[in-house]
Amino acid sequence: MYALAEKIAAALNSSSTLSIEINDISATAPVDLARLRAGLEADMALRGDRLMPPASADALVQVTISQNVQSYMLVAEVHHGPSEQVAIVPVSESDDTKAQSSRVPGIQRRVVWQQSQPILDFAQGAIDPHRNLWYFLETDELVAYEFDDGAQVLRDARPISRAEANRDLRGRLLLTDATHVTAFAGEIRCEGAWSPAFAVDCRNNAGQQWPMGPVNWIFDAARNDFSGSMILSNSLTVRFPPFFSAASPTAGATGQNSSRWVLAEIDGTAQLFSGAAEPVAAFAGWGSDVLSVAPACDSAWQVLATGPGDRTQPDSIQLYEITDSRAIPIGQPLGIPGPVLALWPAEDGKSARVISRNIQTGLYEASIVSISCGN
Repeated sequence: MYALAEKIAAALNSSSTLSIEINDISATAPVDLARLRAGLEADMALRGDRLMPPASADALVQVTISQNVQSYMLVAEVHHGPSEQVAIVPVSESDDTKAQSSRVPGIQRRVVWQQSQPILDFAQGAIDPHRNLWYFLETDELVAYEFDDGAQVLRDARPISRAEANRDLRGRLLLTDATHVTAFAGEIRCEGAWSPAFAVDCRNNAGQQWPMGPVNWIFDAARNDFSGSMILSNSLTVRFPPFFSAASPTAGATGQNSSRWVLAEIDGTAQLFSGAAEPVAAFAGWGSDVLSVAPACDSAWQVLATGPGDRTQPDSIQLYEITDSRAIPIGQPLGIPGPVLALWPAEDGKSARVISRNIQTGLYEASIVSISCGN
């Protein structure tokens, strides 16, 4: 769909008013025509084109679903003024079949740390092949550990101050490099650096902006949620409803764009926005934490989402493929022996940092959740 829209946009060569016609000349094409039209129209609108009736449009795009010996094809004939160009995209199988292909991604979890004190987030950076620094953001401290060939040689902790008292405090760590870390905790932002000792400078976070994907969102420390707006390529300003977390396609998800977002909203629903002010889909059974991961096995947009349980129950993390207006579960959910308290992308973009509380031991666990492409 997105590959076809890109080729159509290249054929138009500029913003236009256009009309789209879709015809099926195959007997059993594995394509939902209504979804094809809706997805194609939405993606062309993101590129600045306006959909018009045929008599009023500058360009006419006639999309035909046909079949050759090996596969189905989407053929777009682009009539723009005196010129005519053809764009062809193969469609070998349905999106549902593709998502559940023989090479199904699997989810693995590796616990890297346990402690009795609450953890908000953690991060790790390598100074050299033998020395590593680990950072743990706690409710009142930023703690640093140094390991030399796996042996702990240093522990240093610096207090962080907060104006807002929130029992469900949220936090996030970002590394510039191994010796420079930024901590977001509630309404403050702290900069940690080794010079040569570990020093932390905390200040009010101006604008209350937190990075999430390619966008900075405004964090409301009192409500513990995010908000914000976005100006799309067609100059449409979209103001999103309050949400707990958000995900947009990673750079590895080819054919996707940053105007597509899944928001885990505060009313317990997850909604998909695709370049318009209104959501195009809502997904049931999701929790309050979502993030995008670099796609495994293929180039689709893949999202990790927690389960809908409360903080007294075990949790789960499910991998989904976002295709058009659908979220297709991939493989089996990964069970977590307690509630997931934080889910943030790891530095490699291919895995996630997870904070959870084991309801059997009572310990807070920091773990890495990764995706592998199995058989």
